[in-house]
Amino acid sequence: MTHEELNQRLRSETVVTLDPADWPEVGGDFEELERHATLIAGDLLIARDAEGLVAVEEPSPRERVVRRLADENEVRAFVKDRLDTYERMWDGCGCKVEYYR
Repeated sequence: MTHEELNQRLRSETVVTLDPADWPEVGGDFEELERHATLIAGDLLIARDAEGLVAVEEPSPRERVVRRLADENEVRAFVKDRLDTYERMWDGCGCKVEYYR
């Protein structure tokens, strides 16, 4: 997958799944802004390209999930929600992260 193909899909899809081997190819076109260790599901990455902000997650070792975020406010809310959910998971809440919505 190319960077342009990823952006085309992100224009029409809420979430785009990638093979982990594809991320280095397209990820180089993004500026990494922040990285958060989830301690459960790899790192939560926030990055930017010419079209805007994205979140990149690792639901499994065999998959990456990329979603477009509208602005800095959405980034802050998204990161807080994800990190709060992972914290509750460590506490044994039985909750799950909804990667595909």
